[in-house]
Amino acid sequence: MERKDYETTTNLIDEAYKNVRMGSFAIDCIIDKIEDPSLEDLLRKQNDCYLNYVEKIEKLSEKLKHTPKDINFMLKGMSFASIKTKSIINNETPHLAEMLVQGTTMGITDTLKAKSEFVSSNAELNKIVDEIVKCEEKFVNSLKNFL
Repeated sequence: MERKDYETTTNLIDEAYKNVRMGSFAIDCIIDKIEDPSLEDLLRKQNDCYLNYVEKIEKLSEKLKHTPKDINFMLKGMSFASIKTKSIINNETPHLAEMLVQGTTMGITDTLKAKSEFVSSNAELNKIVDEIVKCEEKFVNSLKNFL
């Protein structure tokens, strides 16, 4: 793999990894506020999806001798505080679903931007990134039932 392609590939790995780690982190922050069993079940399934992609990205990274960059500590702290504050103020199911739609949509947008910016020839990575976006789009569509 050429150096430039390696760099774009590892940059895309980092962005995809941060997306799925942030998604899983956000679910962990909010799941204890969920009172609707159907929504809780949906979140658990989505978290399993995220953790599956964390594992896939870590395995691919290992093959490429790359350590994926995790979520910035400050961003993680600010996100935690924001999620907890918003869910304390209003923990109604429609509000929590809206928060999840907004966060997931941000993840989809960031991942698609990264895919455009960091064009990689690695077919396995491109497949993973496409699957992540599809998984998140399906999640957003499912969340609409709770709004």
